Amino acid sequence: MRAREDDVRTSHTCRVATLTALGIILAVGTTSQAQKETGPKVEKTYGEGLPRDSAKLTFGDDQYPTWPLTPAQKEYATIDGARMKRHVVNLAQIALKYRDEGHKWWGRFPGTTADREGMAYMTREFESLGLKVEHFPYTLPQDWRPTDFSAGYQTANGSVVDLKTVFPVSGTKATPAQGITAEAVWVGIGAGADFLGRDVKGKAVIIYSTFVPGGRSHSASDRAGLFNSNARAVKAGAAVVVNVMAVPGNGQFQPEGGLREVPQFTLSQDEGFALRDHLDNGEKVTMTFKLDVPPLLNSPTEYTIATLPGASDEQIVVMTHTDGYFQAAMDNAAGMASALELARFFAQKPPAQRRRTLKFIQFSDHHHGEVARGEHIDKTYPWNTVAVKLTMEHPSQTLLYMYNEDLTPTNAIGAFRWNALGSAEFEKMIFETLREFGVSVYASEDGPKNGNYAPSFHIIDHIIYHTSLDVPELVPASGLERSTRAFAAALDRANKMTMAELRGPNFPPRSGQGTLTGTGKPNNEPPSPRTRGAQ
Repeated sequence: MRAREDDVRTSHTCRVATLTALGIILAVGTTSQAQKETGPKVEKTYGEGLPRDSAKLTFGDDQYPTWPLTPAQKEYATIDGARMKRHVVNLAQIALKYRDEGHKWWGRFPGTTADREGMAYMTREFESLGLKVEHFPYTLPQDWRPTDFSAGYQTANGSVVDLKTVFPVSGTKATPAQGITAEAVWVGIGAGADFLGRDVKGKAVIIYSTFVPGGRSHSASDRAGLFNSNARAVKAGAAVVVNVMAVPGNGQFQPEGGLREVPQFTLSQDEGFALRDHLDNGEKVTMTFKLDVPPLLNSPTEYTIATLPGASDEQIVVMTHTDGYFQAAMDNAAGMASALELARFFAQKPPAQRRRTLKFIQFSDHHHGEVARGEHIDKTYPWNTVAVKLTMEHPSQTLLYMYNEDLTPTNAIGAFRWNALGSAEFEKMIFETLREFGVSVYASEDGPKNGNYAPSFHIIDHIIYHTSLDVPELVPASGLERSTRAFAAALDRANKMTMAELRGPNFPPRSGQGTLTGTGKPNNEPPSPRTRGAQ
């Protein structure tokens, strides 16, 4: 039986986003109460952490360093970080509204009211700038979306603790209807040595997992390729696997790629350490878990294409996914906001000064199978007319540090994964443009995003995504401004190059990889299957 989105309910006491009579979310200030989400109240806390200490730990947008534009950069001064930040807040409000309507599994997901509201928001904004928006409905054949989940434990003295921050990992196995009851066993980071002499068969295996460096790549996962702790636990006979995420605070985490053999959950460090304390005292702790995931089939959704005509039929394509978990502020309200600001910047130019037509493609199922791309866009789009493709993903995030038992945000912008794919001249231009506008990148380079059908580039931060830490106050306006100005300048410079100059003699390269590292030097290494092009 198909699950309906209004079946996914839970009680929350948080406010509902204010709507106008037309259903348009009102812009709120970047320091408003709407952003100060403190997360679930937990039994014990350890150090300073997020989101519970956000009011104390996070900087305001006016507290980030700024640098004056050079004379050559001043033509991009109208690109406004504060305006983009308002979009980020408004789009996060859509996700919060969806949560406050009673959905435990929350965010902006394809086929939901939040999906439709997010797409409608983008359509209104593009149309207000004079762009024509085309709508392409399609059906998502299936999706993984729990209707209910819970976990708790009973200590040796009979006290019962309901775990407030427990969160299932998408794609994992559901529990039986009656749930699962199992004894807890802590195996540290879950390396081979941690399992020696340990009988974990039929038990709830608790693994402490560190970010490497963030939301989806964590040390217990096969994705990280470090310890393969989760798979090791399954092989040893675990009934349930719980990853205590090594991020100070009471956050919730959804790293995707859940175990198919047994149920897999994540837990905040606060609640994980409280559980550990009981086990450290030699107590026998019995845990209970429940996860309901009815089949969800044939969800109607859409992708859209907004067009800003240029002086030729050659195109610049900007691709942006609109779905995301939790508030999804960085992933990917920030990308959506940057796309809107690019549209605004180029719409202010006379058509004759836009050498190429700009196409803004929005799709809703990046985290849900990418049917829009794989079955529609990739197969039907006229890629032979595309000069450059820019993927908009996560273009601003606060730099965070672990500091002893604490998590501390800074008033600095984090560095990015990145890629440039095209001729040597094009790739070098992208690197230099990012550098000139203060956008820092990794030394290792990603593969291209959304296919290698045209010369392309992107940046992407990936620390807080897929977590409840992905909130507007960790998406600095100054970071949005730097990145979007760099994007606009890069597209202007690309528009001075011919298609042949952008592609080079052997496009796409056989390796599927760009030629530069983050040092601006040639990349002679083949892409790693684990890290290159990771989403």
